[in-house]
Amino acid sequence: MILADAIANSAQGIAQLFEELYDPAFLIDPAQGRFIGANAAACRFLGYSAEEFTQLTPTDIHPHEIPRLDAFMVSVREHGRWVADDLSCRTRDGSLLPAQVRATEVCIGGHVYVLTVVRDRREEQLAELGRSIRKLTHDLRNTMVASRLMGDRLCRHEDPMVRRSAELITRSVDRAVNMCQQTLEVGNAEEQQPQRERFLLGDVLEEIRAAIGPEEVARASLDTSQAADAEVDADFDQVYRILLNLVRNALAAGASRLQVIASREADSLLIDLSDDGPGIPEAMRARLFSEKSGSRTPGGAGLGLAIAWELARNHQGDLLLLNSGLEGTTFRLVLPAGPTLEGTPSRPQPGAKRPDGDPMPRP
Repeated sequence: MILADAIANSAQGIAQLFEELYDPAFLIDPAQGRFIGANAAACRFLGYSAEEFTQLTPTDIHPHEIPRLDAFMVSVREHGRWVADDLSCRTRDGSLLPAQVRATEVCIGGHVYVLTVVRDRREEQLAELGRSIRKLTHDLRNTMVASRLMGDRLCRHEDPMVRRSAELITRSVDRAVNMCQQTLEVGNAEEQQPQRERFLLGDVLEEIRAAIGPEEVARASLDTSQAADAEVDADFDQVYRILLNLVRNALAAGASRLQVIASREADSLLIDLSDDGPGIPEAMRARLFSEKSGSRTPGGAGLGLAIAWELARNHQGDLLLLNSGLEGTTFRLVLPAGPTLEGTPSRPQPGAKRPDGDPMPRP
C-alpha cells in the first residue's frame, strides 16, 4: 500500500485522481452542506461550471427528492462506506436526469468529506424502454391477428354493409399489425420510409369517415367536396394516419364542422383541413409538433401531431399550422405532387360512394 499512502499524503495526487474519474464526482462538506469540488465529468453532466458548484448544495441538485436525499446522507454518515441509491439529478437548464448516486466518507487533510460518484442511467432506461416496447408490440400484434381472422369471416357476410365495414376493419388491423411487425424487426418505433403509390384523396377520406367512430358521427360533418378528386403520389397508409390524427384532434377539441380542400402549387399538393373548433392556446403553438406538447383530451397522449408531422417530413413534405383562433383552426399538409396523370386509379372500395359535404353517415 505504499502507492496508496503516497497519494493520501499528496493533495496534488488526490486532486488529479478526482479530476480524472470517468464518472461525474463531487466532494461535499457535510458540516456546511455544500459542494467543495466537482470534476470535469460532473460539470459536463449537469451543465454547471466548477465555480458555480461551490455556490450550490446537494438540495439544489435534488430539490424534488429532499427527504430521500436526507435519508441517503444520514446512511452515508452512519455507515462511513459506500452507499448507493437512485436519485435523479436536476441540470442547470432544469431537466431531470436519471442517475444512480454512490457515496462514501473520505478523510482529506484531517477533515471528513463525502465523496459522491454519479452513474448516468439514461442509456439504461432507454434500453429498458426498448425492451418493454418490443414485448408490448409482440403481444399486441398477436392480439390483432385474432381480430384480423374475425374480420375475414365478416367479409363473407350476406349483408353488404357488414361486408364493407369488415373490409375497413380488416385494413385498419392490417395497418396496426404492419407497424407492430416493423417495430419488432428494427427494434424501435421509427417511421418507415414511404411506400409510394398513386391514389385519389377521396379514397383516404372515405376510410377516415368510417374510422372516426359513432360518437363523432352523430354530431359532426366533414366536407370533402373540394378534395376528393385530388391525385396523390404518396404512402396511402401514412397519409391516412396524418389526416386521421388531424380529424380526431379537431373532433376532440369540440369541432362540429370540418372541411378538406386540396390544391396544387408549383410541385406540391396542398391539403388544408379546417375546423370550427375553439382554436389552439397560444402557449401550445410553439411546441405543437413536439412529443411533449401535451394533450387537452382526457386519456390522450399528446402524440398525434408529432406523429403526423414526422410522417409528412418522411415524404419530404411538411405539416403547418396556417391559423388558429376563436373561429377555428386550419392545418396544411404539404406533399410533393408528382406529375399529373390522366385516369389515376383509385383504390378499390367495395360499396363506397364518392365523399360529399353531407353529415358523415354511421358505419
